[in-house]
Amino acid sequence: MAGHVDPAMQFASEPTMDYTALLCRRPGDDVDVPKPPKHLEFLHRILSENDAKTQSPRQGADVSNCDSDEKSDQDSKNMSPTKSAFVPSEELIPPDNFAMVNSWVYRSSFPKKKHFPFLKTLGLRSVLTLILEDYPEQNIQFLDENGIRFFQYGIPGNKEPFVQIPSQTITAALATILDRRNHPMLIHCNKGKHRTGCLIGCLRKLQQWSLTTIFDEYRRFSYPKSRSMDQEFIELYSEQAVWPHIEPQWMPRWTVLGRREILSLITSATTDASHNDHDNDDVVHGM
Repeated sequence: MAGHVDPAMQFASEPTMDYTALLCRRPGDDVDVPKPPKHLEFLHRILSENDAKTQSPRQGADVSNCDSDEKSDQDSKNMSPTKSAFVPSEELIPPDNFAMVNSWVYRSSFPKKKHFPFLKTLGLRSVLTLILEDYPEQNIQFLDENGIRFFQYGIPGNKEPFVQIPSQTITAALATILDRRNHPMLIHCNKGKHRTGCLIGCLRKLQQWSLTTIFDEYRRFSYPKSRSMDQEFIELYSEQAVWPHIEPQWMPRWTVLGRREILSLITSATTDASHNDHDNDDVVHGM
């Protein structure tokens, strides 16, 4: 399998980082910048269409114009493409709930064989799945044939109380997302709603989004079955757990935080973790 990563070994062999030296690095040093996905015009249209689909109806919204909207959509489909428009040589079908999270990071439901031609246009370097089950053979073959790394951070289908969502698995997945060597990346679970929504919600906390905005995004993708336990997990998740596992020089530029802020958070989180370890040792030796 192409680059399968065992979450249990994710942080076992991480090198010790010289964080002071990193302050002298320029943002672009030693960065292998991903090439833009093919057919950007077509991809932009797909993203726009799917974003519109995830907009949940507002309470009291006037739906009397649905027929005219459908007619307008049909008219636009019948229009001849301009000379600059991209006409795919094969049918490109995105997975359900497909959307862009940030630059080079996408989310969706479970990709099937019919979605593979579309995924090729993204130039993916990695796929991160949140399902517990074995990955289908045809998906593994697709990853191998296209040199795509595979990360599996299995999370139980979160119909149980939110405490059942393993926070350490979310932390490992976030550390993988925050390494731009893995980009472009596709994140998915089964429906692309609840487990993926929890992970993206925790990512938004790292980006310093307000909880109101985070929950609004979660509900747009999980509609009509939003789960309060998912939102409670997002609210209670401590994003500080991620920082000790981050390599600052590979942080994406969309993380909002400046380089010095990131290094300060990493140093603080690492120090706190070290103190906790010493406290635990003292308790053990004192028994």
